[in-house]
Amino acid sequence: FAFPLGAVQFTVFGNTKKALTSMVGNTSGGGITGTAVAVASSACASLASCAVGVPQEILKQRLVTKIYPDFGTAVRTIWKNEGLKGFYVGWGPTVTRNLPYVVITFTTFNHWKTHELKRLENKNLDTRTALRFGMGAALIGCLATQPLDVIKTRMMTQAASNLQPYSSPFNCMKDIIATEGVGAFLAGLPPRVAYISPLWGAQFLLNEKITRTLGKMNYKGQLDKIVRGPAPGPGRSAWVKHNGVVWTVGVPKGRERNADINTQTKLTLASIDQRLAQAGTDKSKIIEATVFLTNMKEFKGFDKEWKAWLPEGTGASRATVGVSALANNDKVEIKVTVAA
Repeated sequence: FAFPLGAVQFTVFGNTKKALTSMVGNTSGGGITGTAVAVASSACASLASCAVGVPQEILKQRLVTKIYPDFGTAVRTIWKNEGLKGFYVGWGPTVTRNLPYVVITFTTFNHWKTHELKRLENKNLDTRTALRFGMGAALIGCLATQPLDVIKTRMMTQAASNLQPYSSPFNCMKDIIATEGVGAFLAGLPPRVAYISPLWGAQFLLNEKITRTLGKMNYKGQLDKIVRGPAPGPGRSAWVKHNGVVWTVGVPKGRERNADINTQTKLTLASIDQRLAQAGTDKSKIIEATVFLTNMKEFKGFDKEWKAWLPEGTGASRATVGVSALANNDKVEIKVTVAA
């Protein structure tokens, strides 16, 4: 059950962290905001895993303690005698134990990872470091939540025994202290640490490797989706299309030597029309434009042709930049971004 539950936790943690980061801004530098995002994300991950994991834990505990002989008998008996709520006996103490455990473990790992990546100026942890951080974070989580784990286990197993069930986690705690002493809360700590620490280390390691692998696959997939137009020269494309956006540049190709700014602007815009058509779009979907002029005093002549070129009601986020020279001694060059 451990790895499916781990998948739930890591999936919820990652998606919640991504959503919160988009709201509060970049948290890669750590700090209070980064810690708060990690805490909130891990809390959500814990609650999600409890919803899936408590029924599994109920079955595991009762099978291990031989209350039921096999899995099928356990499911049928619990459903018949206790109903759906029987699979969630001990929900309260489980959440009480798991919530701080997952928050401590995930937040500790996230804190160490953030500082390590910042120190190395890297984007990913290496395998050995991910395993070391994962095991260390899990060890800290175990030590902090061991008493809660004892209470949770006692409530889950006693509910199915002949003994009087505990009325609450607090009642369970008082009974353990009165009958067994405080030392009973450390019962099972060594085997728990020996089991959980390597397990969580492996899960953190696998999560880092899978995330890195999927990231590479996604990056390669994105590269495969880039479409390039004809090459007017080495290292250049007439246009480039990616993710529903087209980028292209227009120049006054075929102009006469002494063509004025109006004529050169018309030729430049005509070349943009041609390239956009090749890319499967048109100027009505324009998003942004950057205009380069060698003489800013000729701006009015350019602007007149620009306004005439755009369909009525269409506008672009436009910037005009004065430059000392352009290729082929052109007066104007225009770069546009257009939706595909």
